[in-house]
Amino acid sequence: MKILTISNLYPPNIVGGYEVLCFEVMRGLAEKGHEINVLTSDYGGKQAIYPNQQVQRLLTLLATEGNIYKPLNISAIERNNINQKNLQILSRTLDEINPDLIFIWNLHFFDVSLLDALSLVKKKQVYLLSDNWLINFYNSDFVANYFSREVYLKRDRWHACWHRFKSRLFNGQKKRSMLGYAIFASRFMQNLYSRAGFEFANSKIIYHGISSGVEESLPFAKRETFIANDELRLLFAGRVVDIKGVHTAIEAMPHIINALPNLKISLSIVGDMRDQQYVANLKKIIAELGVEERVCFIAPVEESKLFGLFQDYDIYLFPSLYEPFSLTLIHALRAGIPTIASDVGGNPEIVFHEQTGLLFRPADARHLAAQVVKFVHNKDLRVTVSSRARDHANQFTFNRMINQIEDYLLYSLESNQ
Repeated sequence: MKILTISNLYPPNIVGGYEVLCFEVMRGLAEKGHEINVLTSDYGGKQAIYPNQQVQRLLTLLATEGNIYKPLNISAIERNNINQKNLQILSRTLDEINPDLIFIWNLHFFDVSLLDALSLVKKKQVYLLSDNWLINFYNSDFVANYFSREVYLKRDRWHACWHRFKSRLFNGQKKRSMLGYAIFASRFMQNLYSRAGFEFANSKIIYHGISSGVEESLPFAKRETFIANDELRLLFAGRVVDIKGVHTAIEAMPHIINALPNLKISLSIVGDMRDQQYVANLKKIIAELGVEERVCFIAPVEESKLFGLFQDYDIYLFPSLYEPFSLTLIHALRAGIPTIASDVGGNPEIVFHEQTGLLFRPADARHLAAQVVKFVHNKDLRVTVSSRARDHANQFTFNRMINQIEDYLLYSLESNQ
């Protein structure tokens, strides 16, 4: 296949795991003999040449350079000029490459006009939907209501359940048909798009997968005991942003400390801290709770170093408020660290309560603390969960994922739908 992949970001310009996933999939498809062309933005300014990939960094994001979380402050005229330039580049690239298939990844920070133009192209198109970006373009009210009422729980749980039931009743009456195929990262994402009123010619769930790293030759930590005597080392690893729920882990600390007075409790927060306002809020919470000596911030580590990182801690906390399907969570389970994840999004599709990990109610610091205490008091549970998690996570391989993606792309080309 001659594939044109369109993405807002592409390595070496990275914000999260999504860009890395996009690159790994393109590299995998190239190694299978497919012709890979990537059209992406110049955001971040870094350049790299990759074997068997033609990468054009020509598009312009509607994002503030140096801080993608900061709103872009430009005039309507400047914004329109950027949009028109992007449309011209898209048209020219399609003419030059004439792809068999267009593979559409995350297009956040582009204008909807780019998507509208793609919908008119007479080429087979496949969307990779690992979050809500496409809903945000065409049904932003749904996204706003969903996050307000179900993610951030600004109403009580009864209202959240009622809103979820109501949206299922009424959103089905106003479906938005997309002229393409879709790969969803989880059942959760497939259901979310359906609730938001989206229909595709065809869709398939393909879970993310990871490659085995050289560090996985290191020994697994023994989970019968803790890493250090009389200590309990807790870990969060991921982007340090509000949606990842890091504040819930911090708010759980006093409850954990009170329940386990004979242990020295510490929490390490490892990850990208470019959202400076949120980090400042976390530090304020830490000071108010009086746990400054218990919580530390550590710079992010490379993906290849995650396995070793997880062997240095006793329990991994994954308190996301919203999570389509996490690569870091797969790394944690494969590394065998006892894991406690919020019962949201795609998390329950890989973390099975008391089998491959523990689940807790999202944004509920007391419930999270109770699950930590359960692990501490039950070494047999830690050992069993660690072993089962390793076996289960080993199913989520990169080779499995890339083969399924290749098969689906070929199916979409051959289909008459």
